[in-house]
Amino acid sequence: MVVLQPTTPTPSSTEEGNHCEVLQGMIRPRKAVEQLKKYRPPMEGRAGKLRLDFNENTVGCAPEVVRALRRALTAEMLTRYPEYGESRQTLAEYFGFKPEEMLLTNGTDDAIKAICDAFVDPGDVLLVPAPTFPVYEFFHKVAGGAVERVRYDERFHLPVDSFVAAINKKTRWIALGSPNNPTGTEISKPDLRKILESAPDVLVLVDEAYFDYSGHTVLPWIRKYENLLVCRTFSKAFGLAALRMGFIFGNPEIVELLHRAQNPFQVNSLALAAASIAIRHEEHVKKYVAQVHLNREHVYSWLEARGIPYVPSAANFILTRVGEHAPEIAQRLRAEGILVRDWSYDPHLQGYLRFTIGSGVQTRRLLAGLKRQEELIATRKGEKAWRASITDSQTGWFA
Repeated sequence: MVVLQPTTPTPSSTEEGNHCEVLQGMIRPRKAVEQLKKYRPPMEGRAGKLRLDFNENTVGCAPEVVRALRRALTAEMLTRYPEYGESRQTLAEYFGFKPEEMLLTNGTDDAIKAICDAFVDPGDVLLVPAPTFPVYEFFHKVAGGAVERVRYDERFHLPVDSFVAAINKKTRWIALGSPNNPTGTEISKPDLRKILESAPDVLVLVDEAYFDYSGHTVLPWIRKYENLLVCRTFSKAFGLAALRMGFIFGNPEIVELLHRAQNPFQVNSLALAAASIAIRHEEHVKKYVAQVHLNREHVYSWLEARGIPYVPSAANFILTRVGEHAPEIAQRLRAEGILVRDWSYDPHLQGYLRFTIGSGVQTRRLLAGLKRQEELIATRKGEKAWRASITDSQTGWFA
């Protein structure tokens, strides 16, 4: 219970300000929360625009999913709390695992939060490559943990020996995106095996949010490595981002501990219904993925023809360096209704844009928009697009 000290009444014009001062003096968050950077919500007003900024499915889920949701959506259905038994069994069978080896989550973010809620104490260390998906660090810091980063090399490959050397007795868990966001690069299976076997007492999360695009997985390894967790999502290729449907897999003992710390109604009924239908229409997903692969090659060719550096990707996006005008280029594209992700807020990725790859029509529109901005694609000594930026130094990509 918070007790506020009495204050002398003040005129209405200053009453609110004085009240806030009292609250600030009496009500304080945990130190871990106080030290977090101010929350920056995602840019809104995206509906109706060409959404190439959040790596979503850009054409939509299978039509059968929408029809099924319309049939399922009734007033009576909305009065009931979610029931999980049947959906958990169906979805576990789809992935080829037992229900006790899988936890349903409210998207990948919730899977990450579940790990922190169940296993992270203040002072515990999370080890991650950098740059990577910032949500790993966010939830770990909320729990009071510390973060250690090992930077990718100049080609955005994980220096596995340096990474393993960074593991110590304070390391509580490791988060590895494969493919990694924002680079699109994968971590090889030999490197993953080396990390797992070098840290048998450390939880290792392999985030496979973009598995549908890469086709590479270590999901079967959860039955070999007790310290391995793998998460998946239907927010990307399956096109269900609005419903937040995710999964985390591991040995049953770890999954049970995660479940203990989870909200009992974490996944909503509509997400469960949509996921159960979506897995029956995998061909829709595969056709979309094939489009993405083809159009990704088209973007590569366009960038190469202009000498614009990019990172070869195993996902549905490409990270490329356009130089110091990256924020202006992103803003100009937005004015045309084309949304891309500017990574310049990261001091090590200043000058980088990330483009989601979608359909052929969408890709042609993106490239046409970029062509109109070519005069802003930075030059170095008169050369287009930082041709000299890729070097053999450890900081070549991050200069």
